Amino acid sequence: MNMKKLLYISLVTIASVACNTANENNEASAEGAVADNTLVVVDGVALTRDELLHHMPNGWSGEDSVTFAKMYIDNWVLKQLKISRANDVLPTYEESIEGLVEDYRQSLIMRQLDQYYIDNDIDHNVTDQQVSAYYKRNKSQFILGHDVVKGAIVKVPKNFKNITTLNKALAEARESGSLLELMALAEKLSLEVVDLTMQWNTYSDFLGYLPTVRTRNYDHLLSVTSAQNMPSDDAIFYFIFTDVARKGNVSPLELVEEDIKRKLYADRHSAIVASYENDLRREAIDNERIIFHDDDLEQLMNYSARLAVDNKAETQIDVETIVECEDEEEDI
Repeated sequence: MNMKKLLYISLVTIASVACNTANENNEASAEGAVADNTLVVVDGVALTRDELLHHMPNGWSGEDSVTFAKMYIDNWVLKQLKISRANDVLPTYEESIEGLVEDYRQSLIMRQLDQYYIDNDIDHNVTDQQVSAYYKRNKSQFILGHDVVKGAIVKVPKNFKNITTLNKALAEARESGSLLELMALAEKLSLEVVDLTMQWNTYSDFLGYLPTVRTRNYDHLLSVTSAQNMPSDDAIFYFIFTDVARKGNVSPLELVEEDIKRKLYADRHSAIVASYENDLRREAIDNERIIFHDDDLEQLMNYSARLAVDNKAETQIDVETIVECEDEEEDI
């Protein structure tokens, strides 16, 4: 019979005769636990069917009840293992919150334990190569919601005579991305320059420096590669785009670099916690600290197989990291 169906039948049978009350003797020893009511024992602390049923949402059955049971039991086992480890490595922390409600106390301890491992194992350095590798793998996540540009704007009086020289300086700036020649000309002729080449700007912000009309659409200007101009009542504004990224395309790396760094750092947090949680399970299994009183449940939880899959995944990540580094070296 299907393993999930066996557990479901077991839960339904128990539910028909059990009062949905919490097990008041959760810390009973493995020897003292009632054999037909105990699901699993960790370090002498027992989880009973009554407690599981007490926490199961009303009206749940079938696949939903099996999924909930697996999650609840796994979280319960992990909580016992983490509390035990916290008692070993964080004795002073446990004493400092002695007066708090038990569930909140345990939550704080487990959170602090996570932080203990993070503080000891985290690599704070996120390299440009790691950012670039993540960006290349996940470009579909970084789609622009609006046009962004880099460029420069020069305001000249209407009677300005050195148009040819100005256009040449603007063309040079657009080709090289450097405003040195343009800034030198502006200083010589006392021209006002707005330098927007150092970072990406929304197109609407760029247009804010020009004498635009609010009701008019200026999207066509983005496709022009040469210097352009826009007159006002008392001046003419010459401008160029040194770079353009259109809405719907992949965002430039510069715009999402900090977001990627935060994401990579958060992933490291999660990986460290997941790794030490798996170590706790593995050590407990090796030392027979997790004792299931239901063979069907033990097979359903299948910790040994899950840990083997986790080990394979960790190995795969290491291989991918090596490949990424090799790819980056080739690009360099």
